[in-house]
Amino acid sequence: MSEMIDRAGGGGSKYHPYTLADSQRILGPQAQMLRNTARALDEKLRANHVVFEAKLLPNYLANSYFPEKLVKLLGLTALGSRPATGDLVLRSRTELDVPTKSLIIAGDNDSLERLTHILSGDTLDRREKGAAEDLRRFSDIHLPRVTEIVKESAGVVSEPAEEREAFEAVLHPDPDLPGISRRPLSGEIFGKFERYIRSLGGEVVSDRRDVVGGLTFVPVLLPSGKAKEAAAFNPLRSIRKMPRIRPVPAIPLRSAPGVSKPAPPPAESDAPEVLIFDAGVDVSSDFFAGSVSQIELTEKSAFPGCIEHGSAVTGAVLYGNVEAGSRLQSPQVRATHFRCIPGHDSDGVELYWLLDQIQKRVADSDAMIVNLSLGPEVPVDDGEPHRWTAVLDALAYEKDILFVVAAGNNGEETNKGGNRVQVPADMANGLSVGACDRPHPEIMWSRSSYSAIGPGRPGATVQPTVLAYGGDADRPFARMMGDGRLSYDWGTSYAAPLAAHGLAKLSTQLGDRCSASALRAFAIHFAEPHADSNNVLESGHGRLPADFSNALACSDRQVTVLYQAAIDRDQILGFTLPVPGGIDRGKVKMKWTLSYASPTDPTEAVEYTESGLEFTLRPHSEIYSFRDPENPRRTVKVNIQEDEDRVAALLEEGWKMSQQPSTRSQKVGPKASESSRRRGGKWETVMQGQDCLRARSLHLPRLDIEFLTREGGVLTRDSPPVDFSLVVTVESLSGLPVYDLAKADFPVLSELPIPVPIRLRT
Repeated sequence: MSEMIDRAGGGGSKYHPYTLADSQRILGPQAQMLRNTARALDEKLRANHVVFEAKLLPNYLANSYFPEKLVKLLGLTALGSRPATGDLVLRSRTELDVPTKSLIIAGDNDSLERLTHILSGDTLDRREKGAAEDLRRFSDIHLPRVTEIVKESAGVVSEPAEEREAFEAVLHPDPDLPGISRRPLSGEIFGKFERYIRSLGGEVVSDRRDVVGGLTFVPVLLPSGKAKEAAAFNPLRSIRKMPRIRPVPAIPLRSAPGVSKPAPPPAESDAPEVLIFDAGVDVSSDFFAGSVSQIELTEKSAFPGCIEHGSAVTGAVLYGNVEAGSRLQSPQVRATHFRCIPGHDSDGVELYWLLDQIQKRVADSDAMIVNLSLGPEVPVDDGEPHRWTAVLDALAYEKDILFVVAAGNNGEETNKGGNRVQVPADMANGLSVGACDRPHPEIMWSRSSYSAIGPGRPGATVQPTVLAYGGDADRPFARMMGDGRLSYDWGTSYAAPLAAHGLAKLSTQLGDRCSASALRAFAIHFAEPHADSNNVLESGHGRLPADFSNALACSDRQVTVLYQAAIDRDQILGFTLPVPGGIDRGKVKMKWTLSYASPTDPTEAVEYTESGLEFTLRPHSEIYSFRDPENPRRTVKVNIQEDEDRVAALLEEGWKMSQQPSTRSQKVGPKASESSRRRGGKWETVMQGQDCLRARSLHLPRLDIEFLTREGGVLTRDSPPVDFSLVVTVESLSGLPVYDLAKADFPVLSELPIPVPIRLRT
């Protein structure tokens, strides 16, 4: 049900807010100051190239506007980007404080001297004139500011003052390699950093150094109050206090008798496996024996509440949401529980050890679902992807793994940004799960007040992705212990394994069609949206169903189709939506969810995802647009089969016929401005759309999907294809038999071989 689509031309002339004279007037003095400051910078604080920032006007966010001529002429190094705000200047109006980005660039003394010359107003040669055109895109040039480097992480709890505090330092890729550098810092420059930190009375914990996407992450121990002095080291991108691991509750709120005994038989050996990283379980207990295996990653004894928390998470993965007195069925899921709390290290770098363990164990496993009800106690930072996020996103992309991550219990924090989802729930390739106050299918649900809210980072701005039941003080979550006893608490720590439980069962139902992108697409597609459509920052895409079997059972008036494909760079694939020809009256509702995993670049905080899919809806295969040759803004739509005479007349008058059927405007699409597409979902790894149209306006409707890639802020060509999953539901609001008609019209579709009587096609 797909076909190759030819690319249509188009696009108008670009409006440029600044003339070259404007740029020389605004940026000239800034370039002189940058040159003079760089010359005066102590050699022990810099590489050969000095790192500086250049803020783009919001008009030039598209990757096609990367200043390639300037970078090549001056021998500059492009090291990444940070988010910023600026004024979007259009022909007819100006929008203030619009999101944009600052490019992080490095240049040597000669580069900065020539930059000053280009902006001085002196006579320029041909190549310098080309570079000067690139400079018209910038509004500000400066050395990195201390406030941009020293991160005051919202939500990080300060420990009592000690002689030395633990920080995480992030160093840029090597600034001395011209072009787009993503190679890690050289040993020589890293040695300078170590010596400088020692001069401040600190220590770089070099044996915990890690390189992710060209960035060097390393723990640093500093005397209290020395972080701002450390920020003087020019190749340093950021430094923040090392967060702690989210604490586990020490004491259950109250107890109940438990579930009915005896325990059910253990899970079958071929049941889907979920990996759990948490605080430990008693695998010999009746309800866990045979279904759970535990691997000890730490030799430390459990703290109070650890086994209870780990058991509650594991019980939710195996059995879902349980009630006192209920008789449980044999689990349809197996669990491997890695006991990793309390951590192995105790010197302020426990998070480094823990992430190393997760990375190693997941890479060695064949499991597709990983539950993380733990992580750093730090909210998402728009300017700096955290090491946890970057490492796990790369692992999810490379291994086709779905990380199901608790969003965090900081939703009631009042300090700015302190209530946003916590790392690594900001993953672009994961599924972050917040908590709601009522289990599915009860009505009148809402986000639990403690559950962290969005937005997430670019590439995954809708965070939390979904909600699941996590309880609250009025109706706490029943935490099951290995012996069947129940204790009560609430938190996103329990909502995440509840989601993992349902998705693991779904993986069995999807059979050989299962992939991480398919699981994520189904979770989002069948999530129940909140009654308030403006609630997306709190509720994401909505509340997950407790079980997907009912969601997958198509009624007579609807059909759901799973499309799976790989798409090449610059390719456009058109997917016919399953609207049968017999639907000839009333309205038809169409809903689609697209999911894929993308390579990520932690140096590009604004452009974190490197792959982007865009969709265009074409509702009627026979209706085309015709453009007036005298007035290009005037178009008419004509059915080329039913009105051949009018088509002939228009063509004779010089009207230009579109190459493809007419489009239906969506929130996201090729015709939207760059800034609106970024706000609406461009480069997001999950995209949704829906439309409701009269049946007579539909004929073999098509969803066109285009694949783009970028690297280092520049559009790229020779990129590997991307696999994606697309879930589409078509429903007749007039009650017409869509399912049976689709079965007849699209014989290529086949039912999934699943062990429940549902009617899902692929």
